[in-house]
Amino acid sequence: MADELQIEEMLEYIWMLEEDHGKAESTLMDDKFGNEVANKCLNEMVGKKLISFSDSRIVFTDNGKNLAELIIRRHRIAERLLNDVLEMSGDEFERGACQFEHFVNEEIIASICTLLGHPAVCPHGKKIPPGDCCTSARRNLGPVINPLSEIRSGEKVKVVYVTTKSHASLDRLSAIGVIPGLKLTIHQKHPSIIIQYGETQLALDKDVAENIFVRKV
Repeated sequence: MADELQIEEMLEYIWMLEEDHGKAESTLMDDKFGNEVANKCLNEMVGKKLISFSDSRIVFTDNGKNLAELIIRRHRIAERLLNDVLEMSGDEFERGACQFEHFVNEEIIASICTLLGHPAVCPHGKKIPPGDCCTSARRNLGPVINPLSEIRSGEKVKVVYVTTKSHASLDRLSAIGVIPGLKLTIHQKHPSIIIQYGETQLALDKDVAENIFVRKV
């Protein structure tokens, strides 16, 4: 019996071949996974009614397409989390996303998606399949998480995460207490953004405020 993780990897690859080339050919699966492994997994996927064949072309069944879509969604949401919040890159970035896609359930994915503001594309510009949480967010006034720069004057918010790539800016914000969990009020938007928390008022440049993500409280 083929390994379930291997089948998920193949479903993901079939999806990406269709996305990039319009179709997935069995010969490309041989090139990626090796002839023996590809044949074993593809035959089992036919038995599980995840795919069928039209000559050498691999065709998703409805069940196969739905499962592949979930795998792709988990992977690309993981990429956004690792890139935007944890600032990972290179081999560590891709390896982490590949591990993430197999072991995280849909409830956690929905929570992360909401945290990130329901992103539409991954860091590579590929579409992230929307989930139920995305549909609900669109129906209920849009993303839960927004950049601080988009919050109106007088509104109270809580900092969720900071994505600035500038360590100097991050250190400055941390030193003055602008960290995840901080509750603050937008005191003024123009000519500069001024936030207030406790007895402290702080002026922020717009480019800094764009990298502070908050949710309303």
